[in-house]
Amino acid sequence: MRLLVNTLSIGSMSGQHVVYGFLRPFTRWMRPTHEMVILHYESERPPAEITEQGVTTVCLPDSLKHWAKRTIWEATKLPTIVRQQKADLVLSVSGAITPNCPVPQVTLCQNPWCYVPAAHQNWRERWKARLQRVGYTKAFRDSAMMIYISGHLRDLYRQGNPGVQETWSEIAYVGLNDDTYQAARGLQGAPREPFSILSVSAMAPWKGAETLVKAVALLRQRKIPATLKLVGPWPNPGHEQEIRQLIQTLSLQEAVSILGRVSNEELHRLYGTSQVFSLMSSCESFGIPAAEAMAFGTPVVSTDCCAIAEVCQPAGQFGPVGDPEWTANALEKAISDSSAWDQWSINARQRAAQLTWENCAQPFQRIPEMANQPFRS
Repeated sequence: MRLLVNTLSIGSMSGQHVVYGFLRPFTRWMRPTHEMVILHYESERPPAEITEQGVTTVCLPDSLKHWAKRTIWEATKLPTIVRQQKADLVLSVSGAITPNCPVPQVTLCQNPWCYVPAAHQNWRERWKARLQRVGYTKAFRDSAMMIYISGHLRDLYRQGNPGVQETWSEIAYVGLNDDTYQAARGLQGAPREPFSILSVSAMAPWKGAETLVKAVALLRQRKIPATLKLVGPWPNPGHEQEIRQLIQTLSLQEAVSILGRVSNEELHRLYGTSQVFSLMSSCESFGIPAAEAMAFGTPVVSTDCCAIAEVCQPAGQFGPVGDPEWTANALEKAISDSSAWDQWSINARQRAAQLTWENCAQPFQRIPEMANQPFRS
């Protein structure tokens, strides 16, 4: 069997983490019985540890990176590539399938964005979300197999496609990299910064930074000297300015720090020395930073409307979106109740220990079976 993996839709560091994390063990399992071809951009080459296993690569120009250009190219040109490469099966990582593809397709689903109206900030995003939903419906119905990175994400697809006959599906949680586990072992027993709260993500408007800042203000009104570090890029500069203005309005300049991107070493240090991790997001298909925090034994406070609650359930508390009062109460327990913190910390390490790539990629072993499945192009 010859599998073509279309990685053109990855588009982010978290996407690379997911796709190549799964492909590392999957490539080992595939070779040498089966062959693999990876389609990628010139600036986003697959890791050497994958290509060195006898994987063929097909490189495309970065000029196709815009989602609209990529979509048109895939619909018109990808079928030709599939035939040229003599592929028996295509693995798409976009949550959708390519029209007119001459072979069955397996779909890896990572993105819940189009199914969460709160994440759409303007008419352009609403229009893009509508187009994505059309593509997702076709994948939901016509893929040989769907692989979702959480049960929450599969539920969103199901809710968004009532009455549509669903194809076969599996859940494959996202794994943690070896360097995360190594750093966690090295920092085990490191002193925690008292009353410290860490939030890590690409800080889009639906990530709940406003809720966290307001919760910290409530904690400090209760004479609890809580501090908050916001780590990660800000895709929307206007939103960053709104949060900075809120920090100033609430006189939290000494309590809340916006750190932006940090090195992996610094990120690991923050995971291992902060007292609690919190991300009050309304839209998460998995929650990689929350899972990474668990590896360091750091309890999690988050929302109950997205996948973080599913992935991290034994490691903390999970409640409503946009509720500073509930968030403040949950954070207070996490940073003030040592018995609860100890149990959540133990649970966090135990849960994170299950999230190795070898464990998480197990559903991928069924992919070769799909080459012989009937399909609709």
